[in-house]
Amino acid sequence: MHHSFRKLLKLSLVLSILLPSITWAKTSDDILEPKVEGKNSINLFDGSTLTGWKVPSDRWSIKDRAIVGIAGPEPITTPEWLYTKKHFSDFILTAELRLTGTKSPNSGIYFRVQPFQFTWRRTQQTYSAPSGYEFDVVSGKHCGSLGDWYARPSLRIFANKKLIEQSYKANEWNRMTIRAIGNRIEYWMNGTKIMDYTDNDPKRSKEGVIGIQLHDKTIMKIECRSMRILPLGITKN
Repeated sequence: MHHSFRKLLKLSLVLSILLPSITWAKTSDDILEPKVEGKNSINLFDGSTLTGWKVPSDRWSIKDRAIVGIAGPEPITTPEWLYTKKHFSDFILTAELRLTGTKSPNSGIYFRVQPFQFTWRRTQQTYSAPSGYEFDVVSGKHCGSLGDWYARPSLRIFANKKLIEQSYKANEWNRMTIRAIGNRIEYWMNGTKIMDYTDNDPKRSKEGVIGIQLHDKTIMKIECRSMRILPLGITKN
């Protein structure tokens, strides 16, 4: 066998062993829930005050070091959002949420939000709503889905049903993690990756505030704690 050919054969054998490992390492990094830590990470909630948040009504309060939003005892007619004062573009965010209620509890973490005046076509009711992404928190098929319902209602990407059934704990605390870098959006639920979406729409939201929702037509309570963010891009007050 020619010497140069033997060298080429050995090189091919080495690459065939190494390349699957390189590919697997990249895939592992993509699947693992990222950590929100380090000197640049920010506590979005200090556990005792709503400093740093725009509070829309007296439905929001603090209890047991958690943000609490309550719709009840009668359903509210207009949804509302508790927003951060700071704007973020690229980031990793993690928070623990607990959703409970007796009538259609429904909430979510909104991000890269630019509030705008929205008119509901069925009733002609107008109110401030978010243009931006949502990590949906609700029992049923929408749980863990990605959407931009008010600005781009056709955008609805559903998470894998089996993954949600395995990871989401109804009426209990659930850890939600978001990594948003450029047009790639990734979600984790209690450590399980449930969403990896690349948004190529030129109208996509690129930066904005972060919000927590109280949904209309519900009797519900949303609680949020341990909310931290690691900015990876532009941060504005």
